Amino acid sequence: MEDFGAVFRDYYQRVYRFLLALSGSPHQAEELAQEVFYRALLALPRYRDDGHMFTWLCTIGKNLWLNECRRQRRLEPLEGQEGAADGPEAEVLRHDARQALRRAVLELPEEYRDVVILHVYGGVPLRELAERRGKSESWGKVTFYRAKALLREKLEGWT
Repeated sequence: MEDFGAVFRDYYQRVYRFLLALSGSPHQAEELAQEVFYRALLALPRYRDDGHMFTWLCTIGKNLWLNECRRQRRLEPLEGQEGAADGPEAEVLRHDARQALRRAVLELPEEYRDVVILHVYGGVPLRELAERRGKSESWGKVTFYRAKALLREKLEGWT
């Protein structure tokens, strides 16, 4: 299928980077990216071409990642690999902060969690997320603002 080959070429690296940011594991990101494009190929006849292919692919990827987290009963880092540690204490603090952030994001109500994951880690503009849901850009901004407020509240001990 020629059209799908173009979709793969145009979006594979962006989807891979998004999944790498979610999982923190190059191997897991690669496996998930392959599964995203396999599922997208199967679902392509049902895709409504509204110009938001990347958002659609990231949504598939996010759902696959969340399913994998549930299946493994462990959560992968939302952030990419850190550089060299300043020392063991600094590395422990960074690890603990990532764990707290990961838990806080995953505890958000689904609508907020989706907006945070797709906007922050996927780089999908709030306007596009709102359009995809048939809502206004203001909805996207308000939802993201409320999600950040909930995260601040959940992470008060880490500031």
